[in-house]
Amino acid sequence: MSTREMQHFIYQNGLVTFIDGKSDEGMIVSRYNIPEARIEYYFIPSVNVLAYQGARASHDMNAHKNLGSRLDISSIIHVQTFN
Repeated sequence: MSTREMQHFIYQNGLVTFIDGKSDEGMIVSRYNIPEARIEYYFIPSVNVLAYQGARASHDMNAHKNLGSRLDISSIIHVQTFN
């Protein structure tokens, strides 16, 4: 999936299908890495989404690292969002 396509799915709950055939429910978030001057993507599994949202509301700047895992968006083949 391209970076442009990925922008439509950021911060939305959905079912993410990976290139290895695995599918997981959760949320994809983007974070700007200041020292490396690049955008990084993280996958927050559905069991951690509420905790992530609470941590972000409390300004925990490392919530994405503590509750998710770094993601290579080229490993995603499909995202189905939940309405």
